[in-house]
Amino acid sequence: MTSFAIPAIIAVFVGCGVAALAFVPFVAISFRRRGGMTFWRTVSWFAAAIYSMALWTYTLVPFPQPAEVECSPIQLRPFQFVDDILGFDTSSISALMSNPAVLQATLNVFLFAPLGWFIRQLVGRGVVIATIVGITISAFIEFTQLSGIWGLYECAYRVFDVDDLMMNTLGALIGSLASLLFVRRGKDGQDASAPRPITATRRFIGIVCDMVIAWLGPWFVIIGTVVITTIRGDGEIAEPGDAVMNIAFLLPFLAQLVSVLSEGVTLGERLVLIGSAQTRLSVAISRPLRFLFGIGGYMLLTQWPFPGSGLILTVLLVSTFVMVFTTRSHRGLACAVARVEIFDARADRRDAQAARRG
Repeated sequence: MTSFAIPAIIAVFVGCGVAALAFVPFVAISFRRRGGMTFWRTVSWFAAAIYSMALWTYTLVPFPQPAEVECSPIQLRPFQFVDDILGFDTSSISALMSNPAVLQATLNVFLFAPLGWFIRQLVGRGVVIATIVGITISAFIEFTQLSGIWGLYECAYRVFDVDDLMMNTLGALIGSLASLLFVRRGKDGQDASAPRPITATRRFIGIVCDMVIAWLGPWFVIIGTVVITTIRGDGEIAEPGDAVMNIAFLLPFLAQLVSVLSEGVTLGERLVLIGSAQTRLSVAISRPLRFLFGIGGYMLLTQWPFPGSGLILTVLLVSTFVMVFTTRSHRGLACAVARVEIFDARADRRDAQAARRG
């Protein structure tokens, strides 16, 4: 495997992990600040997560063994790359295209060009902010290299080069300017606080959020417990016991239970601003039913399997996803069983505010 492919693979895997961890807060922020989520904006943030990891992997990876580290020199002369270019063949365009110094400078520009693009597209900031962020991140990377990853190595194993700092900053500037051709800055066409229809996509996003909370929630508890126990102990990594594993499951389970019993919606539905209203059954009956035929049943079946639980879980999941796309208002299985209607929570909030003003 080439040295170019290894950082790319690491960036993709770590970037996907970061995106998974950030998915729930990303959904919450998107629905509250922008009123919802769009496909291309979501893809852009996902690409930005992978790109942010690529900045580090291509500037720091591979990590050498401490015994094999060879201290690298420091290059503090601006525009030294010009002399480096002239030190190779420059007699033709093809020679320039294969000139190692030209390739190095060009790659440094291209490496930071997406940063300027993302700053304008996702953050809504222009050339000045892109340039400031570009030089700041580049300087942090260069000093990380200079310090041997802040003391992890005895000396720098990569060259600290002021020209890299200049080319990286130029790349961020060019990326921001290039984005002007494709990205129009302006206000969204719809007020973020205005109610919007309950779509199948919106319901699906809420379900995915519930799944992520069910999967990752216990791991936050486990990792936090291990870190605290390790710090308070003798420094050796402590393995979580059965009590910690049970607590790790119970915390997100109880959070979902309280959410459904109190407001009739799951945590994922709260994130996408979905509210619920009773129809034919009483709250004391419908909300427990909704929990058991929804996220509660899913979490119980995955945590404590029994003979036939796999089939039940499959039927539950398939029925839920099919009914989300086929039932009235995309209610899904749990809402249909509990006789619950769902609506945009912003509509309810606006009605309450209007009533108070009246």
